[in-house]
Amino acid sequence: MAVLPNHHDLQQRLQDYRAFDDARQSEVDFLVQTCMRLNTERLTLQSDLDDERDTRRSWKKRAEQAEAATQRKFVVVLVDGDGYQFRKSYYNALATSGGSKAASELYTEVLNNLKNAVSSSGINADCDVLVNIYANKTGLARTLTTCDYINHPSQIDQFFCSFTQSRSLFQFIDCGPGKERVDAKLRDTFRFYAHNAQCQRIYLACSHDNGYIAELDKYRHDMIVMPKVMLIHAAQTPSAARAYAGLPFEYTRFDSVFEVSGLQTVSKADTSYFTPPPDTPYFDRSPTEQHIHELTPTASRSSHSSNTAPCGPTPLAPVTLNTKSAAKVTSPAPVPPPPPPIAEVAKTQPANTSDRTGEGKSGIPINRFGQRVDWKLRIPTTAEMDEFERRIGRRKLCNEHHLRDNCESYNCKYDHGPIDASMKNTLRYKARSIPCTHGSKCRRQDCFYGHQCPWGNNDCGNPKCSFIKTGLHDIKDLEISRVVAAQPEN
Repeated sequence: MAVLPNHHDLQQRLQDYRAFDDARQSEVDFLVQTCMRLNTERLTLQSDLDDERDTRRSWKKRAEQAEAATQRKFVVVLVDGDGYQFRKSYYNALATSGGSKAASELYTEVLNNLKNAVSSSGINADCDVLVNIYANKTGLARTLTTCDYINHPSQIDQFFCSFTQSRSLFQFIDCGPGKERVDAKLRDTFRFYAHNAQCQRIYLACSHDNGYIAELDKYRHDMIVMPKVMLIHAAQTPSAARAYAGLPFEYTRFDSVFEVSGLQTVSKADTSYFTPPPDTPYFDRSPTEQHIHELTPTASRSSHSSNTAPCGPTPLAPVTLNTKSAAKVTSPAPVPPPPPPIAEVAKTQPANTSDRTGEGKSGIPINRFGQRVDWKLRIPTTAEMDEFERRIGRRKLCNEHHLRDNCESYNCKYDHGPIDASMKNTLRYKARSIPCTHGSKCRRQDCFYGHQCPWGNNDCGNPKCSFIKTGLHDIKDLEISRVVAAQPEN
């Protein structure tokens, strides 16, 4: 018969079973915790893998799009229009789209230059050509008129309209007055395209002076930008030629497009910037009515400084003196009789017609309807306008002091310092853009304000033009018929 374990053995076995169960439970818990941890790590890795897959696919798609986008290569031509002038032949061909011809020739020159560079630089000659011309349009128009390239400042609009319409990527950008405005815009545009992967070459037409040397010198050792820059040389000062010769950039010339020498001022015959309307029948006023119209008194006007000129295009100079006066109609007729001989008219005119500025004259020029017409002024040059802007940038000039020599303002805040003849002419020229409050009836000898819209009654496109309020847009006949006596200020 089997012998049963004693009490002590049973207790020992029980403890052994319990220890085994605890070890097994602990092992199970460990396995469960390990499985949970590994599962969490798996989920994290799966998420990271999904992110990496999405990122790779996204970058692949963007790379494909970027590669497709960069397939459209282009070259840029940046021109400082204040220093680079198109050849005179293009301006002479305004009637036959001279601007379009200039654009076509410029495009041809760029393509020919690219074809010559294909073998050495790997540039695709079959690419777009983008042209930006930066200039102060008002100053450029004044310069071209003075140098006899165009007959009228408004013709510059016709030229560049034809230029920009000829090709969709050709544009003319008016930067306004001040040389630094053109320089700053051209420099910033150059920086924009310098590291553009699509831009294969940058043609810079700006080597007429030293203003761009410092900017270009920054890229002397840039192996990305330096090879793609091509300078276009034209008219240069000796110092500019020496300065640009020290730069490592390639250069070329487009002599069929731009002038190779500086512009020369041409003394032009006196012409009118205004086109008078068709002749209308002239009916003589009675002596009393004519006397009242001519002797309308003028009132004193408060002091104005040189900063009172309104914003807008630079005004055109008024017309010259017409030495023929209208004859009186002695009987009803649809057309006035022929004018009297010039010799007779000259006897009736007290003014000296050789002085077209009106200074030193005793008399008021009027047309055949008795409306005041301003004497012609010499158009200031670009250099004179720049000097004027610099002068008034420090302190505005006093019109009353410099143009009337009679400033009655106590402690006047405007500049009374001495000015030379050219500065005085420019100040008077700018003052003409302010309408006279007395309009065409003004008979004040030293009135320096404008008595007809200087931008042309038919050409002025400003519906809020200050000359409309004073009725000076209604003056159509701008030919000086005679000179009447000035009236004292009331």
